Amino acid sequence: MSASSVQHQSLWLDPGECARTPPTGAIDLVAYDSRFTWSRVLVAVSPFGGTGRCYSFAKSGNASPEVPPDSLLFTFSGPGTDGAQLGFLAGDLTGGGPPPVAGTPTPGPLTGPITALVGVSVDGVYRSSATCRLTVTAMSSPLAAGHFTCPEATVLTANPFSPNDEGPFEDSSAPAMPSDSDTATLSGWFELTP
Repeated sequence: MSASSVQHQSLWLDPGECARTPPTGAIDLVAYDSRFTWSRVLVAVSPFGGTGRCYSFAKSGNASPEVPPDSLLFTFSGPGTDGAQLGFLAGDLTGGGPPPVAGTPTPGPLTGPITALVGVSVDGVYRSSATCRLTVTAMSSPLAAGHFTCPEATVLTANPFSPNDEGPFEDSSAPAMPSDSDTATLSGWFELTP
């Protein structure tokens, strides 16, 4: 059996771990120039009509979450092609306005959840939602943390944790409507430190 055909299975945790409260700290409305080398995300994947499981993934990718021109993306990986990602617009930390600069008023504090994209790959199946609700509990150089809920994440063919460059980039056929077995609720929390 070749190394590429070996199946890796994610380890799962007690569901209560995914429901824990993330740490709290200062929220920097700019959130740029931060570098995180240690982190984890815990994600509960609950397929519709099925039993949910809690998974933990460690920090992967670039230490800086900045994706120019205006996004933050945090990536995490597990065994094989398993992993998770969480991203949002940096401007959402300021209520959609520009970050404070010399001579402009400082935006008020972040008072509610923002919209985020969350994706998780478990055992080769990638589920994602761009309409997750993210409550940021810390966002500064020493700590970034928060918790999220995605009421409906769907299975996508393209898996960023298992790219397939052999097939066509775009499928010309009309996408099928997702079935209940293709959709799941995602929820959990993350923390990152330098």
